[in-house]
Amino acid sequence: MKNDLTKIVISGEGGQGIQTIAKVLAESFKDSGFYVSYIPQFGPEQRGAPSISFIQYSTKEIKYPRFYKADYLIVLRERAIPATTTFVNSKTKVIFDSSTIRPNVIKQSENKKEAVPATKLAFDLFGKKNLNLIISGYLTKLFSLNEKAVWKIIKNQLQKKFSEKKDLEDNARNAFIYGYEFTSEKKNFSQPTFKTNKTIIISKNREREAFISPELCKGCGICIEKCPVGALKFGDEIGVYGNPIPEIDIDKCINCGNCFRFCPDCAIKVKKKSK
Repeated sequence: MKNDLTKIVISGEGGQGIQTIAKVLAESFKDSGFYVSYIPQFGPEQRGAPSISFIQYSTKEIKYPRFYKADYLIVLRERAIPATTTFVNSKTKVIFDSSTIRPNVIKQSENKKEAVPATKLAFDLFGKKNLNLIISGYLTKLFSLNEKAVWKIIKNQLQKKFSEKKDLEDNARNAFIYGYEFTSEKKNFSQPTFKTNKTIIISKNREREAFISPELCKGCGICIEKCPVGALKFGDEIGVYGNPIPEIDIDKCINCGNCFRFCPDCAIKVKKKSK
C-alpha cells in the first residue's frame, strides 16, 4: 500500500446496494488487519436519491472519520455524480459504471478513469439485483483483498436471502467472481445504454392517453400486479434504479385508474382524452 491512509467514496442510487458494498468492503479491510472508518450517508434513497458511503482504511489509527478529498471514487449512476464532485481532485481515481454513465460528465483526466459496465453485465448475465456483487468482486481485486474471505462476509450479510433459495447463492457467487476477474475499461468505454430516459413516455389512442415517467419509476411492478386486464408488462426502458419499467397496451387499457392509485411514486397515469 503506497499510503498509510486511503480514502474511498462509493456513490449510486438507493436500491443499488451501495451500503451493502460499503459494509462488505469496510469489514474486509478490518479483517485484513487495517483500522477502518465507515460512514453511510442516509436520506430518501428509496426514492432514487443518491446513496453515499465514506470509507477510510489505514495501517495506523484513524483519528477523524470525515475527509474532504477521496483517493478513490466509485460511482454507479450519473445522478449521483453532483453529490460527489467536492470529494474529487486531480489525484482521485474514478471507477464508474460505463453502462449508465457517460465518461465526459466526470471531470477527470483520462488516465485516472476506469470503468465496469456493471448494470449491463448484471442484466445480461446474472439478473439486475447482482450489480452490487459484480462491483464487490471488482473492488476485492482492486484493493488486493482475499477473495474467499470477502465472499464469506458477503455470504454472512446475505444469508437470509440465500437460505430461501439455493440458486440465488450460486448466481450471486458467479456474479462476484465475474467482477473479481473482470478487466476494467480504461479507454474504450461501453455505451451508457442503461441510462434513464428523462422524457415522459406517452402512449395514446383515440380514447385515452397514458404517461409513464422513467425518472420516477422504481420498476416495482405493483401497477402490473394491480391491472385487472393485463394491459401492463415490463418493457425495455430503464427506470430510476436501472430496473425495467412497465409499458402499456393502451388499446387493452380500460382506464380503471388502478395503476395511478397504487403507484407509490406517481410514475404512471392514464386519462381520457378530452372531446
